[in-house]
Formats: sequence, C-alpha cells, structure tokens
Amino acid sequence: MSTFKRSALAIVLSGLGMAASAMSPVQDQDLRQISGQDGVSIAGDLNINIGSFKYTDTDPTGGSVSFNNIGIKGMFVMTIDILDSGEITTSILQSMAKYIGYRNALHESVKLLPYDATDNPAGAGIYDGASDVVQFAFPNAHLDSRLTPSITVASITMGNSSKSFGSFAINNIDMQGTKIWMWAH
Repeated sequence: MSTFKRSALAIVLSGLGMAASAMSPVQDQDLRQISGQDGVSIAGDLNINIGSFKYTDTDPTGGSVSFNNIGIKGMFVMTIDILDSGEITTSILQSMAKYIGYRNALHESVKLLPYDATDNPAGAGIYDGASDVVQFAFPNAHLDSRLTPSITVASITMGNSSKSFGSFAINNIDMQGTKIWMWAH
C-alpha cells in the first residue's frame, strides 16, 4: 500500500474515532422531555408461507392432522404510539362508547379499581391509571379490500396419508380501526 493510501486511511480511521468519542449515551430521564415524536407508522406487504402446521394427539390411539402450505398475503398499515394515562383512558373510553353508547361509557368505568368486598366486589375496569401504554393501531387507511390480508390453506391431511380432504381460505381480513393496548402491571 502506498504511503498516500496509508495516510488517507489513518486520517479516516482517526476521524471515526473522534466522532464516536463525541457520542454520549442518552438516559431515559432525558428522553421524557422530548416532544414532537408521536410514534411510528409501519406498513407491510405480507407474503408469508408456512410449510405446514401439524397437530398430533399424544394419546396412543390418537392421530394427527396437518394444515399444509399456509399462505398469509396482503397489506396493512399500523401505528405504534406511547400513550400516557390520560390519553389511554380517553382512547379506551372512545372504544367502549362505540359499543355501549356515549352516555353509558363513563370515564371512571375505564379505570381498573382494586378488589374490595364492599365497594368493588367485581374488580371492574380495564386500566390501573399508573403506567404508560403502548398502542398498536390499524388506522382506517381506506385500503382497497383486495389489498387486505388473507389466509389460505392448500390442503388438509390426516395421519400419514398424503390425500387431502379439502382446503380453505379466509379472505378480506380488514383490521382497519383495530386498536391493541399493552401495559405493565
């Protein structure tokens, strides 16, 4: 290697070292003050093939059934957001209101209350109000129904036989409007 190339390489490597030394770890406490980052959006084009799903009965006289060449295809759009206790309570309340009506979905009915034999024997509610929540949502992206995911099973076989007794498909799995919440407790 020529002296010029060695010198250029040494300069580049020393520059990388200095850049890395200028980096410092970011603590969780510092990140709490950052705003403007509402979450992330994910879009996917699914093209999944599962060779087979086989269930075997462990009973000595039992058999097995195989679902062969399972395909999951289609598109989706999803968002992931971190919600604080006020946002999640409102979000759950809005979802409850869709099913039971706004007048019947009281703000307090969302909160998870501890079991109390006198005041709360059912331990009713959903959320403890104490932690942040991760929300996975499939927004209404107005996807054409031909783009929504579908699941197909090419054949269903029993035991050691290769003869199929059918196939099935689940089409137009439209998840738009679905929300899933996850929190620690």
